[in-house]
Amino acid sequence: MSSTLAPTRAAARPSRLAPRGIWWLMWRQQRLSVLLWLIAVVAAAVVVPFLRAAMVDYIDSHHIAGCAMITLDPACQGDGIQQAVNGFRTKYTPFLQAMGLLLTALPAGLGLFAAGPLFSREYESGTWRLVLGQSVTRTQWLRAKLASVAVPALLGSAALMGLYRWMWAPSANFVSGVGWSGTFFGSGGPVLMATVLLALAVGATVGALVRRVVPAMGATFGVVLVLQYLISEVRPYLVPSQVRMVPRSELPNDVWGFGQGFMTSGGKRLPYDLCDSSADYADCLAKAGNAREFSDVHVAADYWPLQGVESALCLVLAAALVGFLYWRTRTAD
Repeated sequence: MSSTLAPTRAAARPSRLAPRGIWWLMWRQQRLSVLLWLIAVVAAAVVVPFLRAAMVDYIDSHHIAGCAMITLDPACQGDGIQQAVNGFRTKYTPFLQAMGLLLTALPAGLGLFAAGPLFSREYESGTWRLVLGQSVTRTQWLRAKLASVAVPALLGSAALMGLYRWMWAPSANFVSGVGWSGTFFGSGGPVLMATVLLALAVGATVGALVRRVVPAMGATFGVVLVLQYLISEVRPYLVPSQVRMVPRSELPNDVWGFGQGFMTSGGKRLPYDLCDSSADYADCLAKAGNAREFSDVHVAADYWPLQGVESALCLVLAAALVGFLYWRTRTAD
């Protein structure tokens, strides 16, 4: 009799490889969002190669690699070169700018739709008590909830960043006019992924505090936008910059000019509108200590140091929020 029942018991025993427990629950809750996110990434992966191939073909066929609209490079001043650069910018730069803006807005969007409802929906509906009534600790629940949105968001944003960087590269800075210091900075490097993690941490924390879905989503969106703005304001000062004694309008396309003014021969800085109201501009500058126009700049070599420092700043803020969330979840009723 026992030998007859043994296979039945073995067949009824669940496989160790079968998904179960809190991680299976998280997958069930997030599967639609993950599927839509995967479709968006795959769509970008299909479209971007065609756009890049068209851009490369245009650049090669018109011989405008490395040429800007205004340049002193003799190789970029031949017949039709400037017209070709202008034609490229008219045709392809809007796509680069639009994709850069979408990726810049990605953290706020993920914070709004993925992280904002993450805990607020559980608290508002009361399902968190049901989950914690099982053999699941608060720490396990919190870890699983965060991972269920952080892992797909991080992998997807990394893929989109790589695609955008690859598409931007052939026309970088010069041909397209989409410089590394503009929308590309926030969407073409690790800063994008770090900002995504920060936005998710903000959304999860706000949701756990507010405990209502719609207010949590609205507050998350606003807080993330404010944080992105504040970080962009301090970005130029995260690593040491240089001073060039030229107006910003005369800087090369691969140099980021973020400040300008006048400087005396002794090195004293004067405001940019110093002589705007003067009838004799040259005499005004002479009386101000032979002042000359200057620009505060970051060169292309500063790109990766700036990316590293800003990414670290976002990750530190995200870690602080997650630490607070762990403490709050363990002590909240």
